[in-house]
Order: sequence, then structure tokens, then C-alpha cells
Amino acid sequence: MTDEELAAAYVRARDPDLFRTLVERHQARVHRLVASLLGPFADTEAQEVTQEVFVRVHERLATFRGEARFSSWLYRLAYNRALEQRRLARLRRPHVPFETIPEKATTASPLDDVLRREREDRVLRWMDGLPDLYRSTLYLHYWLDASVEEIAELLGAPTGTVKSYLSRARERLRRQAKADGTEVSG
Repeated sequence: MTDEELAAAYVRARDPDLFRTLVERHQARVHRLVASLLGPFADTEAQEVTQEVFVRVHERLATFRGEARFSSWLYRLAYNRALEQRRLARLRRPHVPFETIPEKATTASPLDDVLRREREDRVLRWMDGLPDLYRSTLYLHYWLDASVEEIAELLGAPTGTVKSYLSRARERLRRQAKADGTEVSG
């Protein structure tokens, strides 16, 4: 049974097993998409937003008209909800600087730790400066190991467009690194 048929059958019969099937089919991908927008340190938040997305899907499933694929409708809803959460999170930034949170002990020297942390901070700052679509595409591809085809499905965009997003995002990061005086290879 296709997603569209499952959605229509659930709206008619309200059989929880039908909705559960939809959730099981898409939960991992919705989580990847949400996590790509919220960033690498927000896994718990990404799980909560993923659950909220499926609550919204349940509430709005009757409004799904079938003009687009169910997955496109679902991923757009997840994308928009994650963007909304990201905007809200900016208002609730922690008052304690990230550097004061204790890290796991490493075998690297204190200087190596400082240099690594500075490099990570620069990259995160550059990533935050990217448009949401580019940042999400980079996170999906490099952090979550999603293929170009998977990203295309999640974003509802052609694969060529996703490749273009990746290229443009990398170029923006290179320019930002150069502007900050950081050498970048590749």
C-alpha cells in the first residue's frame, strides 16, 4: 500500500495500525531532516520536534489532498516545524558559555584542545551564517551521511538542485574562511 493510500485509509477508518505504519516508514528520515536544521548538539530537541511533527500530521492528515506525494507533504511540514523551533531556540540561548561545559577527557594536549575548540567554533559560526536551506543540506550530507538522492527527497528538490545547494554552501564557507584568514583545502 502506498503512503497516499495509507493516509486516505487512515482518514476513513481511523485504524491506529495504519497511522503507525506511516510513522514507521518515515520517522527516521523526518528525524534526520529535523536534526539537520537544529544542528549537531540538539539531538534530544530533534527527537521532541520529530514527535511533534507526527502529532501535527495526525491532526492535519484529513487536509492532505494527495496533489503531491505524502512524503513531500510530510517533509515540508517537518522542515517548517524545525525552522520554527530553530528560531525559538535562538531566543533561549544558554546563559553559560559553551566552553564552560565540561568535556570528556582527551589524550590531546591542552593546546590541541583549545585549537580544536576554536576551529569547531569558527565552523559552527560560519554554518550559522548560511541560509537555512544550505545549512540543512550540509548537515544532512556531511553530518548525517545522507546521499544526494535522500536529501532531494527530504527537501522535495531535484538531485541537481541539491548538488547546487551543496556546492554553493561549500563555496560560501570557503569565502567566509578566507575572509576570517583561515586557510581551507579542497
